[in-house]
Amino acid sequence: MTMKRKSLAAAILLMCALPLSKAQTINAASCSASAVQAAFNAVTNSTTTVNIPAGTCTWMTHVSLMIPSGNTNLSILGAGSLSTTGGGDVTVIVDGDTTDGNYLLQIGTNPTTSAHVRLAGFTLQGGGGGDKENGILAVGGFSHNFRLDHFHLNSSTYGTANNPGQNAVIRLTNWIFGVMDHCVVEASAAIEVWMDEYNNNGNDGAGYASWADNSNFGSGNAFFMENNTFNDNQGKQSEFMDDCYAGGRIVIRFNTMNNDDVQTHPTGGAGQLRGCRTEEIYKNTFNGSNAAPTTNVFWDSSGTALVWGNSAPTGYINMLNLHSMRISNSTYPQTAPPNGWGYCGTSFNGSGSGWDQNSSAGTGYRCLDEPGAGKSDLLQNWFPTTCDVTSGGCTSKIYAGTWPHQALEPVYEWLNVWNTVPGYPGAEVSNSYAPALSENVDWYQNNASFAGSSGIGSGTLAARPATCTAGVAYWATDQGNWNQSGTGAQGELFVCSATNTWSLYYTPYTYPHPLAAGTAPAPPVSVQGTIVSQ
Repeated sequence: MTMKRKSLAAAILLMCALPLSKAQTINAASCSASAVQAAFNAVTNSTTTVNIPAGTCTWMTHVSLMIPSGNTNLSILGAGSLSTTGGGDVTVIVDGDTTDGNYLLQIGTNPTTSAHVRLAGFTLQGGGGGDKENGILAVGGFSHNFRLDHFHLNSSTYGTANNPGQNAVIRLTNWIFGVMDHCVVEASAAIEVWMDEYNNNGNDGAGYASWADNSNFGSGNAFFMENNTFNDNQGKQSEFMDDCYAGGRIVIRFNTMNNDDVQTHPTGGAGQLRGCRTEEIYKNTFNGSNAAPTTNVFWDSSGTALVWGNSAPTGYINMLNLHSMRISNSTYPQTAPPNGWGYCGTSFNGSGSGWDQNSSAGTGYRCLDEPGAGKSDLLQNWFPTTCDVTSGGCTSKIYAGTWPHQALEPVYEWLNVWNTVPGYPGAEVSNSYAPALSENVDWYQNNASFAGSSGIGSGTLAARPATCTAGVAYWATDQGNWNQSGTGAQGELFVCSATNTWSLYYTPYTYPHPLAAGTAPAPPVSVQGTIVSQ
């Protein structure tokens, strides 16, 4: 044997003698805060599972985990059933911390967007104090494969302190894509979705980068909520199952809402933060009561949205309610630039804002980020030095007073089952801020007599009108095989991108979500449909 071969053989023997890196499972000693924190402290790059055993434990302190940067596949599992919606309340964590509003459980995903993170099989429940201002559960970081499933989240059990039940149970921040599925939630504001560090943009924090990207309807580039049950725990007229800030992108589909509704948060509603960027809301069942009706199925105050195929036959005064909220101080007072976004238009106090298009002085149209507003220039910096990077207005890092060239991306609403509530002046689409928002410009609604000139029609592709006015849309019921059930076509949306020119705009994302089906989704891609106009 030559010296070279001897060296190779020796190396192979040495490799065989070395211990191999093995997948590691950590079992918490109990469900107590100290035991779970000890288990989290032991997580390494090799850890694949942290098991939290059955029991009911009251946590008096915060528990947190920052997943190591080399760990790309971690599941945190309670002892609950992973085949029962809500998990069955087997591992129950009760919030006993009454000292502040910080998170009870905080998970930081690592900077690797492909990392898989799963939380499943346990219950988070309010205690004797008040609910958390920032949520019971907080998840941050950059995972695009985050799954929260078979969970029960309950804020209805909080005591009377601190306005119980009014704050979100879950808050997602930074740049999380993934899915929440098969959960049961009792809360008046269940989940907040932020994308304040979208595209891992370190000079952000407000959602700027999300607003500077395409809408990407029909892709996995969002946080999905599907096959959950949301229960309003307050019995009030308007309790929301979500809130969406800082360039958030959400898809809400195939859920059951019991006296609950959906909302967005506007630019100008939380200081520097931009509003919600995109919403897809479809195939949900909304159960209400005409005796105690809920105001809206969907309160839309920001960005572009697709709202279709939902069922809300009773108990909801409006199907969709549109709000351009910076035109007055009726909900949120505004601070004039450069220290704030300012009021849109001059009709409220005689002073408008340079952040708006101002094609009409009175309304300020098109108001920054209002319903129907889409992709914009990239902004950066915090007040008072917020500036427009794309237009070169950041040379001296001061406010330049210019509209960030925001595209028109209308809100589309079609084929929803909704009926008026007796005694209430409701509407399928309620435009609270005419003339700041206009039908067949900023929003389009279902048109049963569609002829290609206004609204949205539906039917087979062959029945689609040959002529069309730019902006109208048509839902082709015999196109699009996006449902994994294999039942055939489920529909695709075509938009008239120019006179008599139809373009495919939207095919819904694969259902169920690949993470909920037990597989990893494809990497995020840009699949923006036709932008009607600038």
